Order: sequence, then structure tokens, then C-alpha cells
Amino acid sequence: MSGDLSLLLFVALAAALFHVAYSAWMREDLPMAPPAEPPEDGGEAGLGKAAIKTFPTRYHYASPVAGMGVAALIKLGGRLPIEYSAAFGLLAAVLVYVFEEWLAAQRAARIEMQLADTIDLMVGALRAGTGLLASLEAAYQESQDPFRPHLRDLIGRIRLGEDPVTAIQSLARRIPLETFRFFATSFCVHWETGGSMAQTLTAIGRTIRDRIEMSRRIQAQAVEVHASVVGIMAISYAVTFIMWRSNPGSLEEFLTSPIGAFIAAAAIALQAVGVFWISRMSRVRY
Repeated sequence: MSGDLSLLLFVALAAALFHVAYSAWMREDLPMAPPAEPPEDGGEAGLGKAAIKTFPTRYHYASPVAGMGVAALIKLGGRLPIEYSAAFGLLAAVLVYVFEEWLAAQRAARIEMQLADTIDLMVGALRAGTGLLASLEAAYQESQDPFRPHLRDLIGRIRLGEDPVTAIQSLARRIPLETFRFFATSFCVHWETGGSMAQTLTAIGRTIRDRIEMSRRIQAQAVEVHASVVGIMAISYAVTFIMWRSNPGSLEEFLTSPIGAFIAAAAIALQAVGVFWISRMSRVRY
């Protein structure tokens, strides 16, 4: 009866965590965007025969797969009660989710910085008297991955006669980050109203760099919180190991008893909740 209650509790916790993760994905905090548009044919700049994937690529399936895999391995081992299988599976799923989200955030920050650099190069070329396409090509010569393929695709669309506004909006759909949406919206408004493109791009680039700087400062301040979480978790497992080394028989008897397994598994599940909660609280939203 205790095992069934524990299993139901951890299934409910897992469902709640995955619901929050799915809701965050649907709100497009760091989204998996719709599929890329079909490629065009021809063009020197080359849109290529394969569609350019959206950025950043997300692996939302990795978290549940890791959780189920760890839970299955512990269960198949047969030495620990089912409570530990559910608890460690939940903890593994949360840790993989946080790691995957961190990787996506790092890649997003890199491409946002590359966008700011591209805008600065475009401003210099426009002030020198070149046109929009020539300024994009000048920026493309200095661009790097992961932004380089998307910039090449943008140039190719404009060369093939596509409206620059439509091409920029397509770029924002393939890279659904706030900075790219801001760039696309500002560019489209300016294209319709007219005025100095160099001056507008200068303001856009400065705003993007300010957002990146603010994000870095917040993340730097959050490192202390993350270190505290890791330290507390390490201490709990270290204390458990020390207790096991000093009196293995009593600790093993307690951990394998119904009430002991429930308490220990609940503590592991609460660690998973804490890691997930801290991860969500330290996310930059502006």
C-alpha cells in the first residue's frame, strides 16, 4: 500500500513538472519553432536543396527519455524499492531538462551576439553609401556559424527578388528569439515609413547589446544560487555516505523498509522539485 501511494505521488510530481515544461515551450521562452519554410530554387547565394532548420534546436524528448531510462534501470536492478526508481527517474529527468535548457540558452546568446555584430557591420556599410543587399553581403563575409547559414539564406531570398520585409520576417520565424523579433519588427516598420536605415539599425544594435549585457549580469548573479543548490545536494549525499560507512546495517535496513524508502524517495523528489524551481526562477525574462 505504501509503495502504491509513493508511486502515485511521484507520478503526480512528474506530471506537474512536465506540464510546467510543456507550458514554457508553448509560451516560446526558448521555443522549438514551426518547421522551416520550403527552400527556393536557384540563386548564387544558394538557399540550397535542404531547408535550414530553426534555431536553437531543442531536444524536449531527452528529459522524459532519461527519466524513464534511469527509472527502468533501477527497477530492473531489483535491489531497491520502487519508490527509489520513481524518485531517481524524476531527478534524472529534471537534471537533463535543466542541462538541455542551459545548452539552448548558450547557443541563443551566441547567435544574438552575432546578430548585434552583423548590425554594426551593416551600419558601417550603409554609412559608406552602399545599399541594403551590399551591406548584408559585407556582413556575411565576416559572419560565423551558427548565424552564417541564416544570413546566407536571407541574402539569397533578396537576390531572387523576394521582398526584404518578407525575407526578414522569415528569418525571425526561423530564429524565434526576442532579439530577432525586435530586429524584424523594427526593420519592417522602418521599411514602410522610410528614413535613415543606418540610424535605425544603430539604435536596434545598441538595444540588443544592452539586452545581452543585462542577461549576462543576471546570469552571473544567479551562479551563487546554483552553486548553493549543488552544494546542498552534495552535502546530503555525502552525509548519507558517511552514515552508511559508519553503520551500514542499520542504514540499509532503514532505507529498504517501507517508511524509510518513502522518506528517502520523498527527499530525492523534493530535490528534483527544488532544482526545477530554481532553474525557472533564474531564467531571464524581459
